Amino acid sequence: MTRLGVITGLASESECLNVIPTERRPTVRCAGANSARAQALAGELASEGCQGLLSFGTAGGLTADQPPGSVIIASRVTAPDGRVFETSKAWLERVQDIVGSDDGVTIAGMAGAASVVASPETKTALGLATNAVAVDMESHAVGAAAQEAGVPFMIIRAVADPVDRALPGWVLGNISENGAPRYGAILAGLAVHPWDFPALIRLKGDSDRALRSLRGVAGRLGPLLGLG
Repeated sequence: MTRLGVITGLASESECLNVIPTERRPTVRCAGANSARAQALAGELASEGCQGLLSFGTAGGLTADQPPGSVIIASRVTAPDGRVFETSKAWLERVQDIVGSDDGVTIAGMAGAASVVASPETKTALGLATNAVAVDMESHAVGAAAQEAGVPFMIIRAVADPVDRALPGWVLGNISENGAPRYGAILAGLAVHPWDFPALIRLKGDSDRALRSLRGVAGRLGPLLGLG
């Protein structure tokens, strides 16, 4: 039986795969928004017998044509050190055959980052530098692990914060190792920065759109999410 290993950054992203019956669900590991942990976990999945590795979750938009909820099926990811990891062409084609013709789905390159890319200016610059339409913190790490293990690799991401949306700096980093928000720290920060409350509400709405898109894609692709 073919085994698929999936890496997410957040617990809410992992939960999107609950649309797949438990007994058929792929093996999922949550990296807690940590690139080094994502690579280590992906390597473990490959060593445990997974025959393909998928980076699955939300992303930050890098171009104006990627609104919240838009889905990226990535052809490659450019790591922070400049390395480029190509995804599996055959796997991408299978995913594209099922969901790639839908409105809101883009086949394009991703950028990898070691930390959250928070400002519109930084997002725009990264998009131009890498010719990528979105950024996340796990995909390049999964790509590196897949290359080392010699297994196929894919990226399916949905935009949660568009290129023109700035993320409040004090919010960043408040994610536990298991991928859950540290609500106590976030509430404490909000007490000090109450003017950022509207931005957090927008971020929650945008993230919800992205998670709905991920659930939809997972439901359509099924247990192997396009892996042959």
